[in-house]
Amino acid sequence: MRPLAAGVWHDHREKVLYLVVGAWNTLFSYACFSLLYYLLQEHVFSSVILLVSYVLASINGFLGFRYIVFRSSGHPVAEYLRFQVVYVPLLVVNALALPLFLAYTDYNAYVVQAGWAVIAVIAGYLGNKYFTFRRRAVAAPGGQPVASAADDTERRR
Repeated sequence: MRPLAAGVWHDHREKVLYLVVGAWNTLFSYACFSLLYYLLQEHVFSSVILLVSYVLASINGFLGFRYIVFRSSGHPVAEYLRFQVVYVPLLVVNALALPLFLAYTDYNAYVVQAGWAVIAVIAGYLGNKYFTFRRRAVAAPGGQPVASAADDTERRR
């Protein structure tokens, strides 16, 4: 049974850890937004509150995804910038949609943000896996890709 479990873990480790770290980051992000919205809604536009909570959550998310999920060895600044390329468009859509939902529906900000989290998790996983923390192929002497540098590191562990 242990070899089977080890094989399943090896095959699905990244997805499981992404869900765990993503759940933590979603909770962290939602808590930041909720607390800031509760404290500042009478004084600050909802989009500004969203931006401040985004900055806090994006740092938390980047660190978790980089070091726990994808175990990246790439340059951290370059990866953080790519991370932002994935999430800033999501932030912009969210910042535009949130005030519209609040103005034209009966939903409150907490419900809107909870619904948005589902979309952001799916888009974030795809963007992080295939863009932010992508594993580049290492070329063999004949120019053929053999494995990524991260796969080689994983094999040595």
